[in-house]
Amino acid sequence: MTPPMKLGKPGEEALSENCLDRISRLPDELLSHILSFLPTPCAVSTSILSTRWRYLFTLTACLSFDDTPCFGHPNRNEIIEATRRFKEFVNKVLDLHRTSPIKKFSLQCRGNYDYSDLNRWISTAVQKSVQELHFKLTGQVNRLTDGFYTSETLVSLKIACFDYYVVQIPLSARLPKLKILHLDRIIFFDFKSMERLFSCCEVLEELTLKYCLCEKHGHATHRTGALKVLTIDKCSFMLGTFEIDAPNLAYFTSRSNIGVKIVPSWKDSCSLVKAELTFKHDDDFDTNEDSAGYDRELLRAAAYKTTKLSFEMESFQILLKLADDEQMPDFNSLSRLHLDSCTADSWKYVTSLLDKSPQLETVIFDPGFHCCQCAGRRYLGQCYYVHDHDSPWPSDVLVPFSCHAKVIEVHDFCGHTGSLSLMGHLLRNARVLKKLIVFTTCSFNLEEEMKISNDLLMLPRASVDCCVEINKGSDDDNMPNFYAMSWVELPRQ
Repeated sequence: MTPPMKLGKPGEEALSENCLDRISRLPDELLSHILSFLPTPCAVSTSILSTRWRYLFTLTACLSFDDTPCFGHPNRNEIIEATRRFKEFVNKVLDLHRTSPIKKFSLQCRGNYDYSDLNRWISTAVQKSVQELHFKLTGQVNRLTDGFYTSETLVSLKIACFDYYVVQIPLSARLPKLKILHLDRIIFFDFKSMERLFSCCEVLEELTLKYCLCEKHGHATHRTGALKVLTIDKCSFMLGTFEIDAPNLAYFTSRSNIGVKIVPSWKDSCSLVKAELTFKHDDDFDTNEDSAGYDRELLRAAAYKTTKLSFEMESFQILLKLADDEQMPDFNSLSRLHLDSCTADSWKYVTSLLDKSPQLETVIFDPGFHCCQCAGRRYLGQCYYVHDHDSPWPSDVLVPFSCHAKVIEVHDFCGHTGSLSLMGHLLRNARVLKKLIVFTTCSFNLEEEMKISNDLLMLPRASVDCCVEINKGSDDDNMPNFYAMSWVELPRQ
């Protein structure tokens, strides 16, 4: 049996005879597997440990390259030199690499590299039967090789850009084993490219689209029974429609999208496990009743499994018809509700929603309460109807309701009569409330701050366990949401 390797130099008495290099005795397969969990530069650095380790990094099944450290240098010349060394490093590692197939190849490049280099790196991974290909680049992605669109081995493909660039999917696209597809900041050349990409992924189970666009007229449809997880985040198809029909969908997230239609066919299979929805109103594109009607249909279909729900930019119109027609669904799974620009006109629809949410934990009003129709303007200084804030909310609006929330956050609170009247109404109907957190954003002097604090703390509360926390915020968008706590009152005994 080969004797164990001893650490240290011969004759070095500081080390015990029993101090052995047991790690180096492990088989190549196990050591290379361990190195696969490290970023490739770290794995390569182990080559200086001994001759035993010199080429172990060439056996790793995962390769990860990121040029972000190159941009930590103080001047442009040093950055250029660092990116040159990065390119040489990637080329050298790929030349020496001996493992096939590659389990995962990850590439993040902020620098502007020749497309011949980028294509060579990605093509090498594809030729080695890569299973997971993830890259984030600066530059026109449509100038990259088409090889990964026809990979027979890809299981996961994640493409992202630091900037928006147009992508045209080739006619030859075919990804028979792809189960996970993530696209971030991609502009599709046209809707046919979208359909071509999704139709070639027959076993796709997880689809994520973030900040994706298509700026041409048209319509794309994707119908699949394989899709289980869907995330569409701030995507915009302003001149057309992207429709997804996934009857076996289990996890669904939709945030502030335009021109996206999710067919709620999961109602028949009862497959939905969890949904997170954010609705956004845009005056330029969401003025028609069809858009509001679709949103209402989606909300009704996903209500029973929705855990997080947000309404942005005066999108309360979605609730209007549901409440008026007494069709408000039960939100039995809803735990977090975010409301943007709550006005007197929308309050009755909000209370209807609160009544239907028995498991609600947190409600966030950000920005807070508005008595006038300037709700879309975030700061009081931009309000054209300042005098309206000094009037209490209409009595016919402040009707009794049930609020099951344990935490309520109110942002941009300015202490006007209208806001105080609604705050009091909220506290009188929140019987299990544990904490009220208030953030102020106006520049008050000390006397004004004390008045607002006293006014809030004097409001009657239905919950004897409720404590009030008042935070002074910042008018600067670049500052944190609050920088100092002004006042905390413990629950009343």
